[in-house]
Amino acid sequence: MAVIFLIRHGQASFGTADYDELSPTGRRQSELLGAWLKRSAPPFDALFAGRLKRQRDTAEHLRRALGHAPPVQVLPAFDEYDHDGVIRAYLPAFAACLGPERPVSERELLASRKLFELGFRYMIRAWMHNEPHEHHGLEPWRDFCIRVGAGLRELIDSHAPHARIAVVTSGGTIAAALRAVLGLSNKRTLAMNWTLYNASVTQIYYGRSGQHHDALVLGLNNVAHLELAGGADLITFR
Repeated sequence: MAVIFLIRHGQASFGTADYDELSPTGRRQSELLGAWLKRSAPPFDALFAGRLKRQRDTAEHLRRALGHAPPVQVLPAFDEYDHDGVIRAYLPAFAACLGPERPVSERELLASRKLFELGFRYMIRAWMHNEPHEHHGLEPWRDFCIRVGAGLRELIDSHAPHARIAVVTSGGTIAAALRAVLGLSNKRTLAMNWTLYNASVTQIYYGRSGQHHDALVLGLNNVAHLELAGGADLITFR
């Protein structure tokens, strides 16, 4: 059956006015990935990306490096969860945990990597457990996981057996896909989310049944293309 290559986007611009923009490192990671795939793997039958700019731009850099590759198709099922919405929803609760003498604004949270890591882990766990908040319109965790699983299902159903499909997406989306295939708990899914490198490749093989529970993970979080380039600065998480 099909092999789906789940590719995390290149490094984005954390701490800047537009996080969704690839950094210079992110563009380089994307180009190296494309060149490596061109040398080491058969061509893709289809190339998809979520709607976010960092996802689409990574896919386009990848496509140019591949040479002869199908056009990038946008599939909303592979959008990342709304991390801005999660912050707006649960920042008040996180600030309350720190105490009244330590008020935290969103700007302050984003200005400190250490504070961001601490706060965002708290907020994501709260979102996963569907804790109450006042931010209307935030996609629930359960619905996010259902959306990603349905996106995988759509790829399998719409392509011929033995198709090779590349999907450029984000860390949370890849973790949710692995949750569908491996039956991960929320805790393990969250742990997986934190460990996915930028421009990494995870391969999922769908056998004859085409069902998530029969799928196999052939490769996980592969960044051999960045390691071979010899630059430690190319190995990034965010």
